[in-house]
Amino acid sequence: MSKSSKIQDEFHFRRYYPHRNENKINNIFDFYISNDESVIYKNNNNSSPTFCKLLQSPSNFDHLQRVLDGSIFCQEVREHVCNGFDLELDGSHKMKFLHGFRLDSLNTYSIKSSLCQLFVNECKVLIEQLSKANVDGNFFGDWAMHNLVFSFELKRIMNIDLEGFLTYYPLPKWANFAQVEKWLTEVIEELQTLLSLVE
Repeated sequence: MSKSSKIQDEFHFRRYYPHRNENKINNIFDFYISNDESVIYKNNNNSSPTFCKLLQSPSNFDHLQRVLDGSIFCQEVREHVCNGFDLELDGSHKMKFLHGFRLDSLNTYSIKSSLCQLFVNECKVLIEQLSKANVDGNFFGDWAMHNLVFSFELKRIMNIDLEGFLTYYPLPKWANFAQVEKWLTEVIEELQTLLSLVE
């Protein structure tokens, strides 16, 4: 029995296909969601030799483990990163599935004005928190908008790309805090436009 069949048969998961981001070439994971939609399983599909090579280092594997349990982050960042669990040797892992709005796909949602204003406020909070982490030298990871979800349950923006805290450590210049701040500011402007249309 293949690993994917075992996942589906024994653990009550089914294949899940997230909304595709046009700027992303491929996913290094195949996604499975639990039947009650509470857990997402990210199964390494071995399409990234770079990621697989990174995990051969015990220190990198430990780094990823500390990402999943949150112990690697300062408080400001920890509040905006999902926890993961059941890390496997190839980097496959599980995490809570967050129902919410993905920041790169706002035009695909119908957002009520009351929630839209809260969303704007949370974007500003995230910029402030990440700015402090950046000043303190604690900012790293892939904070591109397709990795950020405004969680209905938590009422804040969460980074769901746990492996990015390994692959974007240290940060490439094109994904530094200034760029992330620019992206989030553009999201705020998009939300404010939506808000003006419903008022």
